[in-house]
Amino acid sequence: MASSSVQRRQRRRLSVNTTANLTLTAAEKVIGDDDLLSRILIRLPAKPLFRFKTVSKRWCSLISDPYVLQRWIPPKSPSSFFLRRYSRFPYDFNFNHVSLNGLVKHNRSIAPLYLYFFDNRHHVIISKSCNGLLLCTSSLPGLYYCNHSHYYVLNPTTQQYSTIPRPVNGDQYDRIVSINLAFDPSLSLHYKIIALISRRDRSPEYRIAVYSSETRTWVNSVPVIYPSDMIIANGVFSNGKIHWLRCRSKTSIAYDIDRDESFPFPMPYSLTKSPAYFGESGGHLLFIESIQNWGDQFDVWELESDYSHWFVKYHVDLEMGALAFPGITYEVEVLCFLGGEVEGDSCLIFYLSCQVISYNFKDRSFRKVCNLKLRPCDIDNIQMRPSAFIHPCMETIFNV
Repeated sequence: MASSSVQRRQRRRLSVNTTANLTLTAAEKVIGDDDLLSRILIRLPAKPLFRFKTVSKRWCSLISDPYVLQRWIPPKSPSSFFLRRYSRFPYDFNFNHVSLNGLVKHNRSIAPLYLYFFDNRHHVIISKSCNGLLLCTSSLPGLYYCNHSHYYVLNPTTQQYSTIPRPVNGDQYDRIVSINLAFDPSLSLHYKIIALISRRDRSPEYRIAVYSSETRTWVNSVPVIYPSDMIIANGVFSNGKIHWLRCRSKTSIAYDIDRDESFPFPMPYSLTKSPAYFGESGGHLLFIESIQNWGDQFDVWELESDYSHWFVKYHVDLEMGALAFPGITYEVEVLCFLGGEVEGDSCLIFYLSCQVISYNFKDRSFRKVCNLKLRPCDIDNIQMRPSAFIHPCMETIFNV
């Protein structure tokens, strides 16, 4: 009996050792196979993937390889946003970073975690965000787009940034009145910056300058005349184009970056007031009418991909939110669209009653994200220039 028991223990040890050896061999095969390892790496989130560069020179080389960069699967939608706020000191700014999981970072000055190395950091602001990259502007106090501005493109995930030279405009064009970041990794790993530059005499004639990260140079377009009712400050990038709304018009203006040409596109209706939201989400242009027209319900409009017309994509009933949060009012400020808890879901992010609340379009549920107290001047800024004060953000590995 004793001999039989010893034999069973030996067989168990042999079985365990054999399994361990097989497991170890399988792991070694994965680690030793560059192609198989690359297929795994492209499915990892941005932050751990970037950290894995420090594992070894080989891993750093693999993650930096164009194969991985071109095939890496980015998030489908942002999961957080930056909110620019004025501080109590003149020309100084705070930024709140709000994530969908409820995390709020209250940052003094300008997000010092990764903007501290800029010159004049107390006057650096985030001007635009686009698919994980941020366009930052550093200027003299009180001046946003002036001749003394400095521009940077920042990847907040990797904390890498590039300094962008100012465009050479010529004698007559000296005011950068709008600047936009264009980055779509599904089309190209390079980003572009589009600056709309006005004449010194304030005429309706503009010049568009385009900066390419591939060539590191600016290219000026021929002069164009845009209507005076165009809302220049709130340009929106989507599908290779910058879009500007117009007031009291049935059409608005889009600029095709690659073709260097402008064309009109329709509006849902003629605007008499600034909309509550105009932006991009999931590759689509979305529009929400002015809050004054809501009541307790409103629609989210989407522009057809062929630019032929707008249609109602979602319908939001605020009474359901009042049931979920007793005592709240309908004085809602739309902040942005973010991804839901499930990949591919979409949520509309509100501010109301000192709370950030998400509305999930899939299950029509309202959920509190966090507490956040905004001052009246913050709310006014969001209403007047939402794209300058709200910056959706997602994690990305792409170089700047």
